[in-house]
Amino acid sequence: MLRWTTRAAFAIVLATPAATYAQDSRTATLEKLRAEKAAAVQPYRPGKIEKALLFIEREDPLRKIAPHNGFFVEYGYSGRPVGSGIGASVGYRHDLFDRRARVDVEAGATLRRYRMVRADFSLPSLAAGRLELGVEGIDRHNPQEDYYGLGAASLDSNRVSFLFDHRTVEGRAVVKPGGGLRAGVRFGRANTAVGGGRDARFPSIEELFDDATAAGLARQPDFSYQDLFATLDRRDQPGNPRAGGYVGVNWRHYSDRDFDRYSFRVLDADLQHFFPIFDKKRVFALRGRLISTTAGAGQLVPFYSQPTLGGSDSLRSVRDYRFRDKNVLALNAEYRWEAFSGLDMALFTDFGKVASRTEDLNLRSLERAYGIGFRFNTYRSVFLRIDVALAGLDTPRLFIKFSKAF
Repeated sequence: MLRWTTRAAFAIVLATPAATYAQDSRTATLEKLRAEKAAAVQPYRPGKIEKALLFIEREDPLRKIAPHNGFFVEYGYSGRPVGSGIGASVGYRHDLFDRRARVDVEAGATLRRYRMVRADFSLPSLAAGRLELGVEGIDRHNPQEDYYGLGAASLDSNRVSFLFDHRTVEGRAVVKPGGGLRAGVRFGRANTAVGGGRDARFPSIEELFDDATAAGLARQPDFSYQDLFATLDRRDQPGNPRAGGYVGVNWRHYSDRDFDRYSFRVLDADLQHFFPIFDKKRVFALRGRLISTTAGAGQLVPFYSQPTLGGSDSLRSVRDYRFRDKNVLALNAEYRWEAFSGLDMALFTDFGKVASRTEDLNLRSLERAYGIGFRFNTYRSVFLRIDVALAGLDTPRLFIKFSKAF
């Protein structure tokens, strides 16, 4: 027994250096592989197309006609309605008192005779940049707005146009505590006017609809309004997000100052989230938006203030403003991937529904769309978006936009 134990101990002593050597060899091999991998990894380098787009973003070669301060000329104009056509604006903007105040004046028009005049004065950096106060006035002339009737059963053949003039003066107070959070209040006065449409391709609204089928068509009051809003923006790049999320909630109350007939409330909730895969070159993007209007007893929501569904940012299988009612639900999902530097592609699907009652705004009988998209971009923003959408066996619908989907 003693002889066997001695032999075993002697064998273990002889084997120990060999085992230690083998372990050291494996460790050295792993360290060498890690070093080779680290040396092979190269920092991200944009391609030629993305370099050109980044140059435009960084150097802004058009700054001489659209400077941060001074007179400017720009494509389109602030808040230009979808479908208003090609347009441009001119204006003047300038920081005052060492950037403690800012003035912005702008006027724009489009080939379809839409017009806008806007003036804004703000104190953007009060309380160490955590508080903004401002006042803004806007006068809009929209002569060719679309209306198909109310509800999901409205007919495409009933498309008409109407004129919508809208003037507002409002004040605002915005708190910016940091971390992507903004919250505030707005209050103002609005004057609206509705008339016959100027789009020669379609009948004017009064030819097919009346005040019973388009509430507020016969007469339009002046409104006063107040709202509360809050947004939380945790997206990595708001202009072209690949990670993070966004939440926005806005509640507004309109008071009819003339007829005591058209007072109503609007709730708008927008939720977005972006799930990156590995190096953010592949992203799942999700969005849900709910817009709900309510009116008290004896009150109506004017047709021109009711939310709509359809178009490039909600339901891409139908035209802009195709469906309209008191309540709208829109759901969007996209899988985006980098085809090559400067071009992302996307597979998308949209779902949506309109309803006159909030309780009917469920997930049954949703309108739908699916398709493919092309997005010319840098990592910071989307310059051009092309979406081709289908719904069932319908004719494909093409959207070309100079902005991201969401």
